Amino acid sequence: MRRTLFPYYIIVTILIIIVSCSKEDVSENAARLRIKLTDATSLVLKELHVDIAEIYVFVTDSTSTEGEWVQLEFSGGEYNLLNLMNGKTVQLVDQYFPAYKEIEKIRLQLGNNNRILTVTDKPIPLQLSPEIIDGLIINNIEVDLATNVISSVIIDINAALSIHEINGNWFLKPAARAFAETYGGSIKGYVSPMEANPFVAIIQDTDTFYTFPEPNGMFYFFGLKEGVWDIHLVANPETNYRDTVFTDTLSVGQKLELTPNPIRLQFNTP
Repeated sequence: MRRTLFPYYIIVTILIIIVSCSKEDVSENAARLRIKLTDATSLVLKELHVDIAEIYVFVTDSTSTEGEWVQLEFSGGEYNLLNLMNGKTVQLVDQYFPAYKEIEKIRLQLGNNNRILTVTDKPIPLQLSPEIIDGLIINNIEVDLATNVISSVIIDINAALSIHEINGNWFLKPAARAFAETYGGSIKGYVSPMEANPFVAIIQDTDTFYTFPEPNGMFYFFGLKEGVWDIHLVANPETNYRDTVFTDTLSVGQKLELTPNPIRLQFNTP
């Protein structure tokens, strides 16, 4: 049996924002729930479409340890994740939600139209792994829904560990993490020239994140742990530009902007 891990990394972020309700016809014990999809990248693909059919949250009451799954007001949709990089978002859900609850888990029910498009313009369907037929569950969310408080959750899916091939069949089994929107710091920078066709990778211990820069060279990562990060600016070998690797230290909650602006890749001279 041949099993191959597809060599790319995707970040899928779902942003859940709960804000207090000010409308007179809604209970003052209500919160408002918004869900957005953002930030994805691939090193080898032209498109990666994820079919999200339903979204659920597992909520508990502050007076009880028992909880229940609640389906959100989401009609489903297919999203090309490669259109959502470097902070771009698309809203999935915007609804009022009971306050004084806690979200502990999120479940994404995926449809059957997940697919990738390679550089040869050949679409390849992705089958759902048997383990997620009943939904992808993200644990340990712990978001309190309180009036007059905005609460947010980010979910990111590492596609390097999420898509694999067995005997010519491609399977989707998202490997995901979840963290509060206020968690961690961010790294922002610019790279040039764009003729180098670069991608950017940052690495700390077992955590690795990738992105392609925007047309102006900007790249952006968020939800990052504090500490030392290795930053790799990797040029397409066919362009004859040299890669650049350096380290920088991120403090708790820091919004780090890299210098110089831009970071210039050097051309290989004979």
